[in-house]
Amino acid sequence: MLALISVVFFSCDKDDSEPPTVPSVTTAPLTNITSSSATTGGTIVDDGGAAITQSGIVLSKTNANPTLADSVIAGTATTGSFTTDITGLEFNNTYYVRAFATNSVGTGYGSALALNTVDDTSKVRFTYNGEEVVYGIIISPTTGKKWLDRNLGAKRAAMAFDDYEAYGDLFQWGRPADGHELMNWTASTTGTAINGMTAVLATSDNPDHNNFIDANSSAAYDWRDDNNNNRWGTAPTGACPAGWHVPTENEWKSEVSAALYSGGTATSGGMIDRSTAYSMLKLTSSGFRRGYGTEVGQFTRTGTEGFYWSSTVRTAIPDYYDSFYASFSSDFIGVDVFERSLAMSIRCVKD
Repeated sequence: MLALISVVFFSCDKDDSEPPTVPSVTTAPLTNITSSSATTGGTIVDDGGAAITQSGIVLSKTNANPTLADSVIAGTATTGSFTTDITGLEFNNTYYVRAFATNSVGTGYGSALALNTVDDTSKVRFTYNGEEVVYGIIISPTTGKKWLDRNLGAKRAAMAFDDYEAYGDLFQWGRPADGHELMNWTASTTGTAINGMTAVLATSDNPDHNNFIDANSSAAYDWRDDNNNNRWGTAPTGACPAGWHVPTENEWKSEVSAALYSGGTATSGGMIDRSTAYSMLKLTSSGFRRGYGTEVGQFTRTGTEGFYWSSTVRTAIPDYYDSFYASFSSDFIGVDVFERSLAMSIRCVKD
């Protein structure tokens, strides 16, 4: 007897598709920034497996990571990159901006960017010590030159000649903003350096560390070992923003009254003491930091006198490695020379 065996094969198609997710988006850099507008955008990197129903930009003045609950500038892009013009912004305010895209699952966002609205005729935006800052501009009543409204590193424009919030940082002559200059001011006469100190002289214009350099081992009291002039003397921009520079000796002299014996060349007006230095250019009496001697690293005349570097080196006397600076007190102002290891304020002037 034959047995009939019936074999039945069953087959089914496996669904390999993944469930959809929120879109992946990046935010485009900010460009064309003015006092009331800017341009940005984004790229829809991945739609998440579902059709994009909305995309664009979200922004907020209070939420550092804006969402659709904040202001929305919607676009029509469903794939790829898009550009968005932002208008109607308030002058001198900070906004937070990021791109978004929405599908049936939800909304994906790009990284948030900080947008500072400035008027290029009265504000300067630049990066200082890795952070974006916005400084104002002062037009000198003596020369008509444009100066930044505060010292490099200052938290604000000065409200008095001894306003320590406006003292800023103190630079050894010719050194970049590498951290050696950073200060923590706690009162009009009191401050501490944020970083340490070393007795090893630098062998290049960029020491590659953030320590203040003790120049006691230098015959010329310079923080460099070869006393070269190739620093602000030939590259006066220094830590100033593009289009600005550390003032020359003559630029300082042009702001000082010629009626003084101290080298001023202003035949009309001009600074004559710390009061006029403050009222005309918002200069402060931050003193200076000693670069050599038994008191190396200590602060001198803070709260009573101001000391500001120029980019000019002294070449009239051979074997002297000094640079010019401007200083002022309650009854004096002048331009003179000092050793380059000392640390002073920097106030940038327009090219």
